[in-house]
Amino acid sequence: MNNDFSLFHQRLDMPDTPFKEEVIGRVMQIFLYDLWTVYSAEMSQMETNDNAARIFLRFLSLVQKDCRQQRDVAYYADLLCITPKYLSQVSRSVSGLPASEWITYYATFELVSLLNDQSKTLTEVADLMRFETVSHFSRYVKKLLGKSPSEYRQK
Repeated sequence: MNNDFSLFHQRLDMPDTPFKEEVIGRVMQIFLYDLWTVYSAEMSQMETNDNAARIFLRFLSLVQKDCRQQRDVAYYADLLCITPKYLSQVSRSVSGLPASEWITYYATFELVSLLNDQSKTLTEVADLMRFETVSHFSRYVKKLLGKSPSEYRQK
């Protein structure tokens, strides 16, 4: 993890390049995956009375698995047998962020990974992310990335 952190700092200090943001995002993803790997076993075996922490960890695990298809807080709350409002309260109390931001973070990461795969058409990416229409997919991408899917790929 120290190597990941060092690499992240090196990439932050590098001069602006066409893909600097993407490279930094990938390095951060590697760091987060390594962090998750190190702590996931310990977190799942936590002997704590803090029910909120257990709910939050189960929530993150579900989001990581299902964020391509499900981006609604209510879906995850239902799987956890709690209300969407309570899930957001738990998420905010444990992490400082509402559940919707965690879902958006993971979904954005998956979206960028799929868009960077030039072998997939935009329609295929929209299908993999379970959007009903390509226009809805395009609006979602524009909202998250500030560019349309085709503009993002051209960059």
